[in-house]
Amino acid sequence: MSVVYSAECRAIQKANRSVGLLPILVVLFVFSYAILTALVFEQGRTIESQRGLIKEMLKDSTQLAELKGKLARDESLRALQKSPSAAGPQKPSAPDPKASSKNGKQSGNSAHSMRQAPKAPASDLEDVRRSTDVI
Repeated sequence: MSVVYSAECRAIQKANRSVGLLPILVVLFVFSYAILTALVFEQGRTIESQRGLIKEMLKDSTQLAELKGKLARDESLRALQKSPSAAGPQKPSAPDPKASSKNGKQSGNSAHSMRQAPKAPASDLEDVRRSTDVI
């Protein structure tokens, strides 16, 4: 008995071998796709849970800010109530016409001096039309 291998037989054997691997590759592809799909769904659930936690933290932060503001208002009211000037209404003393006119002038002068604009720097006073630009 003699066995003859020709080029045609070898090509058929290689084709049969690659066809034999095809079902294994398809199974691996389907398996990897299923794992990828599960990963995407798990990430979606994680993102949703994080979104819920962030909303809860925002609510807590808002409540904390409201409490801090309320405490600050309460403390300022207590400080105003404890100060001697706010303890009770005081009768104003007789107004001195000279003192009130001086106080009016002083407050007017200080308000006017605060509204003065600063002087422009010398670089702003330069004539822009005559400046030369070097390239």
